[in-house]
Amino acid sequence: MKLFITFIAALFLTIHTHSFVSPRKPFHRFSICLDSHLSSLQTTLTDKETLMKALGDIGVKAISNRKELQIRGSNGKEKLVKVDIVIHQSNNYDVAFSFNGKTYELVADLQFWEQSMPVAVFLDKVNQRYAIHSITDTAGNDGFEVEKVTTSVDGIVTLKMSRYAFK
Repeated sequence: MKLFITFIAALFLTIHTHSFVSPRKPFHRFSICLDSHLSSLQTTLTDKETLMKALGDIGVKAISNRKELQIRGSNGKEKLVKVDIVIHQSNNYDVAFSFNGKTYELVADLQFWEQSMPVAVFLDKVNQRYAIHSITDTAGNDGFEVEKVTTSVDGIVTLKMSRYAFK
């Protein structure tokens, strides 16, 4: 007998992705000042490949490369930061994700943020796409098969998954 299970991502994410950043609490992220203007925003994202997929989903061109990068702050000083993912900006104030041993941190001079959406919206969208990829990539581990993923106009994601139950 084949069981069909439909998950509404908004509900599923609210219940099961408290380890991801909840869009209902946009100010619970921590910010660490690395320089007078350079900030590091902590996330709960842990998988580089899944993070790269999430960035691609929202139209961000990112380069995956573990290296030391000179990131320039608004005070004109450059800081050498070890980063794993770089998002180049046309104003030469690049944005990066750096792995701290447990999670990825967004490192940027927020004064020169040049993405198509504000930082909080950017992180919420990345977290939503990250959660969706985490669910769909690991569904097979629990015997589920992803049949359909749809996104409505208002951003609600519906995942239709199934698995066989044998008794």
